[in-house]
Amino acid sequence: MQMIQLTIITDQTDTILSSNLSDKPPRIATMHSYLLLASLLGLASAAPTSSTGIPRQWTPQEPGSIPRHSGARGFRLRVNVTDPSLDLTPPVHNLFLSTAHIGPAQNRAVVSYSGPIFYQNGSYSDIANYRAGILTDAGPPESPFPEAIQYQQGSDDTKGSELFINAGTPGAGTAISKLTMPYSTLQILEGAPIVKSFIVCGNTTIPYYGESRKFEVVNWLGATRDSTGTHLRVPEGCVAVNLVPECAYEFVDLPEGAAYDRTFVNDVRCYESVAAIDWSKYAY
Repeated sequence: MQMIQLTIITDQTDTILSSNLSDKPPRIATMHSYLLLASLLGLASAAPTSSTGIPRQWTPQEPGSIPRHSGARGFRLRVNVTDPSLDLTPPVHNLFLSTAHIGPAQNRAVVSYSGPIFYQNGSYSDIANYRAGILTDAGPPESPFPEAIQYQQGSDDTKGSELFINAGTPGAGTAISKLTMPYSTLQILEGAPIVKSFIVCGNTTIPYYGESRKFEVVNWLGATRDSTGTHLRVPEGCVAVNLVPECAYEFVDLPEGAAYDRTFVNDVRCYESVAAIDWSKYAY
């Protein structure tokens, strides 16, 4: 089975994406087929790993139920505070993952009232082996180029590692959770199913903008527990969040002659309106 590399050449960067040409992008499962799979795997009675990496019992009020989902190629990422009582001031719950420009084709991940449309890039093999990437289109509509969710390990031990949306190779293991998990969220898996937790930290400066302007920035943590062994060790001034895909059907095709293509963009499991879901009904 021959492997090739697809090189995307733009004025800003050379992006290398590895894909298996014999693989076809997977299609999103229907609710019926997913529930059948969940039944076969015994998910309703198991203790899955949450998106923070800490195992917990999945016991929704209605046994076996999950939020109704759809499927789409494009999606925005909604901020979902895992414990609304701990939300920041001003609140970040239900805002969107967005960008703050910090240089040519470089952006710090922040939260905002609107956000770009993302898509998941990878063959079936890429996704199965945690090599997929999450990208968005940047630049003018007539000559766009891809930017990818990336992360910097150990950039700030006090507030987690920084998240970026830059031109270049996607961060290893950034993907929407697989169908074998009850909820659809963005994850960083780093080549193995060891899930990280996202956090939003308020009142944060970004050097590019000076000291006077503050942002709510998005970072990620390893799934470490506090001394009790039951809670994430979230830094002061931050809150644990999930980044939940909200279907974006206005996802548009690339213009003719674009420097890259979307051969391996695949449907993801997403929600019509993340803010409209009553998450208190689920052990989320």
